[in-house]
Amino acid sequence: MSTVKKRICIVLAAVLFITLLVLEIFQKNIFTSTTYGQNLYVLSSRALGGMACVLFMLAFSTKSIIFPRLGIKTFLVFLPCMAIAINNFPFITFFSGRATIDASPSVITVYALSQLAVGFFEEMAFRGCIFTVVLQRCKKNRLGAFLAIVISSVIFGIIHALNIFTGANPGAVVLQIGYSFLIGGMCSVVLLKTSNIWYCVVLHAVYNFAGGVVPNCGGGVIWDTPTVILTAVVAVIVAAYVIFLLFTIRPTEIQGVLNDDTKEEQTNTEK
Repeated sequence: MSTVKKRICIVLAAVLFITLLVLEIFQKNIFTSTTYGQNLYVLSSRALGGMACVLFMLAFSTKSIIFPRLGIKTFLVFLPCMAIAINNFPFITFFSGRATIDASPSVITVYALSQLAVGFFEEMAFRGCIFTVVLQRCKKNRLGAFLAIVISSVIFGIIHALNIFTGANPGAVVLQIGYSFLIGGMCSVVLLKTSNIWYCVVLHAVYNFAGGVVPNCGGGVIWDTPTVILTAVVAVIVAAYVIFLLFTIRPTEIQGVLNDDTKEEQTNTEK
């Protein structure tokens, strides 16, 4: 990307972040305090943040994962991880009538879009920006990839500790830090194996929506003993699969994520 285009991307990203800051400051004046209004706030603010991150990624040379080559092989790599995301919905209690979704279709739709925006923003920020920056500074082998996964996932988990200042239950925040670390690690491995950040966005968004639609758009029992057992079984199976993927990461796959303008400029210089 030319210097002029990079500057344009940076300026546009800065404008989006300023707009996001305005939304944060005047949130109560712009959006209603209803569930619908808060979902609209999350949708608009996270979408702006995600677009700003995309512009930074374009400016600083990680565009290959934004515009990936699609293929059945990478889709099949990604697919088993969806079990974690889908299983976050309380199927057992929902189908037994102990959990319900009674919000209007419009509220559910806006909530779904808000969680898509959250997944978009957080994956572009943490996998698209932070993970790739850390990966660039690590050795381009499995150990280096593992180190980058751990560092970026720790950052992802710790950031969620800020929820304690929003009045969240301390125990719930600790749990959120833990599963954010694990979800972050899984998404990082998926990104390395597929060079497609949109798979990470889908995983994150579905996980959030599946786990939040009942408490935010309905109510009832979410956890019971069969649900805990099912969740543990699915988690162990998918964790084993992700660890297997981690041990099969090749240097070419690492370079595929880092297939950026810097590499192209170096190649052109050598020519």
